[in-house]
Amino acid sequence: MARKIRFKKLRLWFVYPVFIVYPFVAHFTDTTVLAGSLIFVVGAAIRLWAAAYLIKSHHLTTCGPYAYTRNPLYVGNFLIGLGVMAMSDNAFLMFYYVVAFYYLYAGTVREEEKDLRRKYGKAFDDYAVSVPLFVPTPFSYPRRERRSFSWAHVFRNGEFIRLSGFGVLLTFLHLWYVAVSDHRWNGPRGVASTIVFVAFLGLLWLNIVIRRKTERVGGSSRARLRAVLNGKEPT
Repeated sequence: MARKIRFKKLRLWFVYPVFIVYPFVAHFTDTTVLAGSLIFVVGAAIRLWAAAYLIKSHHLTTCGPYAYTRNPLYVGNFLIGLGVMAMSDNAFLMFYYVVAFYYLYAGTVREEEKDLRRKYGKAFDDYAVSVPLFVPTPFSYPRRERRSFSWAHVFRNGEFIRLSGFGVLLTFLHLWYVAVSDHRWNGPRGVASTIVFVAFLGLLWLNIVIRRKTERVGGSSRARLRAVLNGKEPT
């Protein structure tokens, strides 16, 4: 287990050069910023869709986007990162990102699928035969669950915090573009980007506060329940 953890940390070194090099090789244009933003938003939307159906550790999810790909959250992550790279208008950076993403996630996906196969057995094998690992299929899993979109699952999976963080990142990149382009800070684009950036920062802070309070309340409730089950008076 310790060896796996060290290996995961070492793989992250493939990501660090992107953060170092990106500011020096990014050449934003109206076209690349728009295209990259659209890819970014599609990725975030896929993550939101997946989080609304995912029940972690307790259930094999086969509905929502999981009926089309076994790893919709990773598909969303890939598109979000690809959107950031597309804004840079640098082909080498995009190529490096794709290779690094594969190296980072290939081992993780294999480990997760081993756990799922061990936990769910034939049910997961049948699912894996019909639904692709990563690239979505246009045909949904015929034996998918029948569940509706749940905002409660989105909250429990912490996706509101991630979405707020993605919003901060995207609007920061737009502010960066305003700073290095001919657009003025007091122009429509600069003002709008600043307002949205501050709004997402506020949402991120608010969601973190709500999440922490909810976890404290939930932790206290679970502690009281365990005490009752053990025949002890809760303190």
